[in-house]
Amino acid sequence: QRTEANIATLQTDFADRVHQWLAEARKQGLNPYIHFGARSVATQEELHKKFLAGGPKAVAPEHSYHCYGRAFDWVNIIDPDGGDKGLGWDDNKAYAKGEMIANQFDIRGIGADDNDHLQDSHFPTFADLPKAEFGSFPTAAVA
Repeated sequence: QRTEANIATLQTDFADRVHQWLAEARKQGLNPYIHFGARSVATQEELHKKFLAGGPKAVAPEHSYHCYGRAFDWVNIIDPDGGDKGLGWDDNKAYAKGEMIANQFDIRGIGADDNDHLQDSHFPTFADLPKAEFGSFPTAAVA
């Protein structure tokens, strides 16, 4: 259910392709859990400040596909009854397979340093993202 709720935060045309990716990934033996869809500008700013202070990598909101509803983060569920321990956070093989499948739907990864992140390949760089979509999402439930 959280996967569907997170997909609902994405721009509609992108969400349609994410649903196609999800179905194909499941068909090919993956069990994706989408743990983040669109991200509010305030949340991204907070993550970026933490990065500047030495935390995990996070770009400025204007550069984040999440802030346009054009990216999601996912992890493969290894054990559906295992809670957090049932999630394959370090499963590089699953991420590679998910990215390969994503390419069929004009969705791409951004590299091994952020392998749980997939984004809309219709926009090659953040500068190509529609400015009107910045901070504007189809649903109100955006963290």
